[in-house]
Amino acid sequence: MVVFASCLFAFVLCLRASSAGVDSWNAEIPKSVVGLSGSCVVIPCKFNYPSNGKIHDEITGIWYTDKYGIIYHNETSEIISKFKDRTTLLGDLHHKNCTLQINSLRRSDGGSYMFRIEIKDLDKFTFLKNKVSITVKDSPEQPTISVKEEVMSQRLMTANCIVSHSCPSDPPQLTWSHEGMLKSHPQPKKHGQWRLTSSLTFTPSREDHNKPLNCSAEFSGGRKGTSSKTLKVKYPPEIKNESSCKSEPLTVCVCIVDSNPPSEVKWLGPLTAFASSSVEQNGFLTIFTLQGWLGFPDAVHCSANNSEGNSVITIQVPHNGMIIYIAVATAAALVTLVVISVCVAKRHCRRRALEQHLMDLKADPNEMKTTPKSGLEGKEEKSNGIYTNNQDNVDYENWECD
Repeated sequence: MVVFASCLFAFVLCLRASSAGVDSWNAEIPKSVVGLSGSCVVIPCKFNYPSNGKIHDEITGIWYTDKYGIIYHNETSEIISKFKDRTTLLGDLHHKNCTLQINSLRRSDGGSYMFRIEIKDLDKFTFLKNKVSITVKDSPEQPTISVKEEVMSQRLMTANCIVSHSCPSDPPQLTWSHEGMLKSHPQPKKHGQWRLTSSLTFTPSREDHNKPLNCSAEFSGGRKGTSSKTLKVKYPPEIKNESSCKSEPLTVCVCIVDSNPPSEVKWLGPLTAFASSSVEQNGFLTIFTLQGWLGFPDAVHCSANNSEGNSVITIQVPHNGMIIYIAVATAAALVTLVVISVCVAKRHCRRRALEQHLMDLKADPNEMKTTPKSGLEGKEEKSNGIYTNNQDNVDYENWECD
């Protein structure tokens, strides 16, 4: 019984404390808010008062500066000239909401403000302990862009642009540098701030790679902010039309591949005629070059492959008539040179043999020996256009070089 009485007493105390909290003069107002010059700012405000279970219809809400200059009153004549036509009570006082909006914010509006409630047939109360400080800034916050580090070409992707502001009735306008489907998501934050998110959905292509994706925010009052992200798009290899083979006079075949990530490039075909090859990486272009002379095939194949796909083309190799003409002419010249060399050598050998024989005759004229040719004697013979006093018709054609 004693335990029950103690619990009941504690419950009654809690009820009284709760009732006292609800039916007392109190307010929920942030200690500070930030607004952009030229835009608007909202001061969230909720209040409570000891109604004693009664409903009061005639309620007046008043906002003051810390010098008790009235910036809002339901009687507009009470408002100081500096704030005339610039303040609006967004809240409904009968629902204990005293939220205030200040439009066309100026730098001189910075300072402390407080709320006062006047209830007919009840009481009046100024919430001195719930002052709010307004800070006015000249530059807006820059929007932030969120997008994946790498995206795939020809696949839908979504990028988000987020910006904070203080004016939900006139939020900033968000625009993108890329076309696509747009969605906006406003969301309240603490201390009179709002967050606006713009979502852009589009299909990137290889042309978007390394291009900036921009998001711009234009606030009321004309101030702007812009952010940018560079798109990294992965795409399959594309073999450029500039890929070709030329003969001038060396045959050179070039395969140019555009891809991200860079591709593995190969030449396919009977390539034994090519003397050398080289690979050059220029950004996301892979340039594979082959060089050769005679004996190249009529066509070669260039193949490119990366993680996103592959591509193959056939390139015709032109026949260089000049190369063939030079080769044939060179071969003919070599053959002619060999024939001339042999003839000159034979003629030289014959001349040496004749000169040697004449020298022998001069040295010992009594030792002339003759050998009749073809069994004929006493006839004068002409040999290779050389006439001698060799009455025995000596044949010099079979004499060899020493």
